[in-house]
Amino acid sequence: MKKFMLCLTGVLFALSMTACSPTQKETEPAATEASTGGASDKVPDATAEVLEMVSIYTPNEDNNGLNQMMDGVAVVDANSLLDKLIEYGALEEGTELLSLETEGEAENTAAGPGSTEAITTYESAVLDLSAIPDDTDLDKELAVAAVGNTFTENLSIKHLTITVNGETVSEDFSFRSDYQTLITD
Repeated sequence: MKKFMLCLTGVLFALSMTACSPTQKETEPAATEASTGGASDKVPDATAEVLEMVSIYTPNEDNNGLNQMMDGVAVVDANSLLDKLIEYGALEEGTELLSLETEGEAENTAAGPGSTEAITTYESAVLDLSAIPDDTDLDKELAVAAVGNTFTENLSIKHLTITVNGETVSEDFSFRSDYQTLITD
């Protein structure tokens, strides 16, 4: 009788374990048509151009300071920065870069763990443009600050002299961290 009870308990135990196991339902395959928000929508385009991020400064709406905007350029150089300043309206259409002469070049290692990139900094530079907005002293001051901050930050220049057709409009300009409210009148 003990053997029978033991066998019956084993059979009941096996049946109860089978009843508790999860059952698998048949599912329909997911539709592979166009979707939005899926992982495949977030795959970057392998043929897209790699862009470098730059900060572009433009006069704000109240004409008392500057706005900072981030944008991408193929290569960070004086011409691409000038093009962005024109695109955002800080400089007038048709403004040309006549020259950019730098002095005191030094290389620093980029910050961050594992970074092997070197950043070139310049002690000073002279930027010569063909024009700068000068309808009023305020326009000229904000345009100089926009150009100065854009070039000093993106090209790592400590002191910048800005000239228009060889005539100095700003000497020894360094990055203005108080760019949001330059004019407090």
